[in-house]
Amino acid sequence: MDPVHGIILLRERWLLDLVDTPEFQRLRRIRQLGASFATYHGADHTRFGHSLGALHIMERILRRFREIGIAVGEEAAVLARAAALLHDVGHGPLSHALEGILTPGVDHEAWTRRILLEDTTIHRRLRAVDPALPEKVVDVLAGRARPAWISSLVSSQLDVDRMDYLLRDAFYTGADYGRFQLDRILHTLALDGERVVIRHKGLQAAEEYVLSRYFMYWRVYLHKTTRGQEVLLKAIVRRAQSLPETDPAAARLARLWQGDPTLADYLRVDDTDLLVSLKAWADAPDPVLADLSRRFLSRRLLKPVFPAPVPGLAPEALHIAADIVARAGFPPESYCLLDSASNIPYNPYVHSSTGGVGKPILVAVDAGPPVEISQLSPLIRALASQRIAAVNLYVPEECRPAVRAAVHSLVSE
Repeated sequence: MDPVHGIILLRERWLLDLVDTPEFQRLRRIRQLGASFATYHGADHTRFGHSLGALHIMERILRRFREIGIAVGEEAAVLARAAALLHDVGHGPLSHALEGILTPGVDHEAWTRRILLEDTTIHRRLRAVDPALPEKVVDVLAGRARPAWISSLVSSQLDVDRMDYLLRDAFYTGADYGRFQLDRILHTLALDGERVVIRHKGLQAAEEYVLSRYFMYWRVYLHKTTRGQEVLLKAIVRRAQSLPETDPAAARLARLWQGDPTLADYLRVDDTDLLVSLKAWADAPDPVLADLSRRFLSRRLLKPVFPAPVPGLAPEALHIAADIVARAGFPPESYCLLDSASNIPYNPYVHSSTGGVGKPILVAVDAGPPVEISQLSPLIRALASQRIAAVNLYVPEECRPAVRAAVHSLVSE
């Protein structure tokens, strides 16, 4: 029973075998939305539920293709299901919140590849289905799938990943503006050769989908409190990384940045280890680590200098703010934190070397080749010209008035 999709059926034993692996069950202990639970108290949903949701949407698409006469071979169907289910299996504690921080220079996609290719239970169960299946799933996630439409449905601008996480995140945060007509989109999808297209009658549903992503970024993913919670979390981990010793309770977490962690080290760690470490660090002998950790646990966060994120800041703004924070007695490297995020709601022109997010949404018209959606939709054409740029500074509350007064003239477009 899934709160977003209703009943999700696993019709084949090999899929249930994958879900029952230790590596996949670990996703029950990885929050989908990072530190957003500090802003939206319902946002405790996990990568486990999202991965099942992505599989469910992929199953619906495969059934729809067969209903409209598209030949989907069993080998292609198996590959599509496996990639949809396992696309996020490499995420670490709080998902993107500590991406590349706990394991410097190594992101969740690299860990996903290792889980698929090295000697894990997932690897062995994929090989039991097809000896080449682990490598084939890696190719899907890298945009090299054959047939190519499988990669598009797993990673593009209209894929099962985004379709599920928008609806799921909207449900758990209560953000109604994140909802869109999933049924309408699925019933208007088709293939043009190996390219995924949406039929013209689904144009408005696609517009709604792109708009929901736009609003979710502004209202949820870039919410100033969530961003403040996550920049504070990064400052805590960086402080712990800089110290010669860490609390024994945090040893499992610390192994991730000390030397070259093994895959087994990585798979042992989840949100629980991070929270245990934060509680241990709250009593650490280092006063900065202890204070930052207590701030996180009690939600006594650093405060955003600007009431709403600004498009940009002149480079000297950070130096000015850091000087004010330092004069107030706070080490600026831990208490004057710059947050910068950007995103494009829909970009028809990006060409990704992996064939991923740059894939445009194509609309099938009555005659001729499919048309890129912004050519038919003034609404999406307007969104395609906009970049979401969100920059803010986070400082102790007592420093905020002075910092705001000092840097307000340094906001740039």
